Amino acid sequence: MFWKKTFIVLAFLILFCGFFYVFLKKPLFDCDFWWHISTGRYIVETGEISDKDPFSYTTNLEENKNLLPERENFILKQYWLSQVLFYLIYDYTGSKGIIILRSLILIIVLLLVLLRLKKWNVSFFISFIYVFFLYLDATRFIGERPVLFTILFTPLTFILLEEFKERRKKTIFLLLPLMLLWSNLHGGFIIGNIIIAVYMIAEGLRIISKKASYLRNEIVTFFTASVLALLSSYINPTGWDAFSIALSPSYKFLEAGIQEYRSPFALYINRLSPIDYGYVTLASIFPVILILRNKKMNLAHIILLSGLFIMAAMTGRYTIYFTSIATMVLGKETEPIFRDLFKRIPDRLSKKLLSVFSIVVLLSSVLFFIGVFRFQWLRLDIARGSYVPEAAVNFIEKNRLPGKILNSSAYGGYLTWRLYPWKKIFIDTRWLNYTLQSEYAWIMSAVQSINNRELPEGKKPLWKRLIDHYNINFVLFDTIDVYGNAPKLILSLAEDEEWVPIYCEPIAVIFIRNTHENHDIIEKFRLPKEVVYNTVISIASQMAILDRQNPKYLVTLGRTFYEMGRLKDALTAYQYALKRFPKEPGLKERIAKIESEYKEGSKDEKH
Repeated sequence: MFWKKTFIVLAFLILFCGFFYVFLKKPLFDCDFWWHISTGRYIVETGEISDKDPFSYTTNLEENKNLLPERENFILKQYWLSQVLFYLIYDYTGSKGIIILRSLILIIVLLLVLLRLKKWNVSFFISFIYVFFLYLDATRFIGERPVLFTILFTPLTFILLEEFKERRKKTIFLLLPLMLLWSNLHGGFIIGNIIIAVYMIAEGLRIISKKASYLRNEIVTFFTASVLALLSSYINPTGWDAFSIALSPSYKFLEAGIQEYRSPFALYINRLSPIDYGYVTLASIFPVILILRNKKMNLAHIILLSGLFIMAAMTGRYTIYFTSIATMVLGKETEPIFRDLFKRIPDRLSKKLLSVFSIVVLLSSVLFFIGVFRFQWLRLDIARGSYVPEAAVNFIEKNRLPGKILNSSAYGGYLTWRLYPWKKIFIDTRWLNYTLQSEYAWIMSAVQSINNRELPEGKKPLWKRLIDHYNINFVLFDTIDVYGNAPKLILSLAEDEEWVPIYCEPIAVIFIRNTHENHDIIEKFRLPKEVVYNTVISIASQMAILDRQNPKYLVTLGRTFYEMGRLKDALTAYQYALKRFPKEPGLKERIAKIESEYKEGSKDEKH
């Protein structure tokens, strides 16, 4: 019926408008974006891809000789084309162009998946549901990074291979320029290589077992295009180093503490991340479909989805690749199950049900759009004041703060973008050098000693010795990290007479050495240490209210109150944290310690 088709078209049109609006309204926030465009600017201005990190004053020191030079070489060179592209777009259009590019890539992914489902004649309501699951997962991958190209090219590679299987078209040769482009945009091109290899193996087995209906020239076309595509991916500054780095266990220790490398289920269990219902639903459906349809499923689909299923369960950054392929394959395999069910229903009733589904789908799309839409102009701006420390860097630049900086890794890229070459950074989220990464962790955690339980009398704490070693004059770091922790260094510097807070806002704090050379700056901008404490308390309190699962914000509150001597408030915060997550390490011990100190303090007051 014409009205039913109209309803379906309108439903998908409204739904995709809602998707696009959600992708557009998120401000430019990813901390990695800034070192990517800084590198792009460097390549454009110098005409070369550097062998060494030009942005840090620490990585190239002889004492910090890189233990993993091949990884450093890979990180410095692998993304060069996307970095140049991002830089040119940002240089000409600012944040607007990047946000639009990001949104277009993600909406194209959803459209490609929907069109593939349509070609497989998957019914509209099954497509509607599965595409929405993919959208839910895609909202976790809005970051402005080269990985966007891998998110796009993964389903595109799958679709090109499927097109050849079904129609034997020579469009499969598009894999060659695709893999060549992909391997110069992002190291995730190895996923494309894996997909091609899986199809070569699966189709090869079908040909050997005479289950495939390929003609001789079609076999030659398929394997020639596939092999050439794999070879073309080698034409990039680092060849196939991506394989050795991604697959070798030698580099796994570098992923410790990085959120996207952790299992998504571990994050859900520890309440450090909200549940990704799109991914979790598709991951739950996959084994069910595998059991129901395993004998009828394509071998390549089984191998590919099983591999991606395991990868995504182990590492959260891979969920989007699983969901993009799973949406298509599971949608295809769900269709015959529902078709068989509908065959058992009388024609009149099934037609009425389809009409009802059409209306429900349209209403769902309208309600979704109303739910996400806000009657305000899309700013398409950077996330200043929440993720981007623009005001803090303005302060550094305006007052020309002298000497070397110790910065949080999250802000390293933005500092490079704004201040290079006048000011070089300590570190950024590239984590190029493991020695430096370890020292950074010791400083930020205010580690006293790594060899002794207690610091020997008269010896400087390790974090102080490292700061002195690098001759650091001022410090800039975020007040609370992505997990909800405030760096222990904040509390240590606030109580240290050798350092003075001179700038504080909700997302950034600056301390400077209390020296004669910094006298004028200190006189002009000195802040009471209570300002730093109260800022941490304010942000942690707000986030604890917004995220009612994560216990880390309450732990941060407890630690801050304790340092301020507010034992009763510290005890309350820790007790609330324990209610949220009874398995949080060390919480019971801290509570017992504070209760003991609080009782002792109460006794002293009475006396």
